[in-house]
Amino acid sequence: MARTSKQLRKNRPLSELYRLSKNIATDYANTTNIHARSILAEKHNVSESTFYTLLDMAITHHLVSDQTVELIREKALANQQAHGNSGYSSTNKYNMLEAKRKDYSAFSKADIRYIAKYFAEHPEISKKSVSMTFSFTSSKVLDQVLLRACKELIISDAVFEAIRKRGLDSAVDYATSKKFFDQLATYRATVKHQHKNGKLPF
Repeated sequence: MARTSKQLRKNRPLSELYRLSKNIATDYANTTNIHARSILAEKHNVSESTFYTLLDMAITHHLVSDQTVELIREKALANQQAHGNSGYSSTNKYNMLEAKRKDYSAFSKADIRYIAKYFAEHPEISKKSVSMTFSFTSSKVLDQVLLRACKELIISDAVFEAIRKRGLDSAVDYATSKKFFDQLATYRATVKHQHKNGKLPF
């Protein structure tokens, strides 16, 4: 039976889910078969709706390169036009996906928390290796996820302190890194205080 997104979320570690998403997107970008959706859904044992969910995830979560994203966009547009449609809805969809890709807004709080805790709890694993574990295209993606985790209070103070320690221990410019984390800690404290008093920090 083809697996659904809910089943994959429940039964697979996040790193494996991201890897599956990347593999599906890469396969889709590189095939010329007009029936790729059904063929690849069967190959990866997922439902067709889950196939699209994971394809979109690969784009918004930076699991594939910009070049692969462009190939996916072109393929989706060509498929829509082959079925007699203008391609307008496909263009709009991929514009929205790429907007989310740029601002990193597609990551759920649960995913951000999981990634941040993994990073904090494994100081023996380099940032580059952690990025590779989650199939990110670069360490910059991990940086953005960690920044959201810290600024949006998605993680506890204990996890934040572990991330700060990792950052300072590996800092090339200790003074600059310390200043950055001190400012981040102050921001977190301000947000907590404002939330406690029923105010928003923006």
